[in-house]
Amino acid sequence: MPEPSDLYPWVRRERERGQAYAAFQEYLRQGPRRTVRAAAEAAGISADSAYDLSKRHDWGARATAYDQHLASAATDGLASQMASARDDNLTLASKLRGHLSDQLDQCIAQRDDPTVRWSQALAAMVRLEEHAFRLKDDPKASAARDRVQTLLERFEKASNT
Repeated sequence: MPEPSDLYPWVRRERERGQAYAAFQEYLRQGPRRTVRAAAEAAGISADSAYDLSKRHDWGARATAYDQHLASAATDGLASQMASARDDNLTLASKLRGHLSDQLDQCIAQRDDPTVRWSQALAAMVRLEEHAFRLKDDPKASAARDRVQTLLERFEKASNT
């Protein structure tokens, strides 16, 4: 089984003493513009000691791995949020589509023109679905686009009669 320091190189190494790890943590906290000298000052050790620790414990590679981990975690979280928003938007659009379809059926049965509010709601639903599809192109998208197209054709047909 791999050691935690193999999976997460920024964690304390087995042979890394407390003061050495504290200096490394100061180095990590500085972010992309980090310097060994600034980490030494923050940790209260000499710059020479910090440079020695940096080489011995490979601070540069460990910090790069840490930065990549943070960037990946942020990206994964954003992708998850976007997928969730897409799914919520598609669910809302589906509910709206069903309601609009029922309203259109009533208009057709009564030979009435759909109301302006119905048309505005349809346009909003189409924009909502279109936005959701841009977030992720998946197999459901083409079926949903077909449903929207059918609704638009029904709307055109009802408007022309």
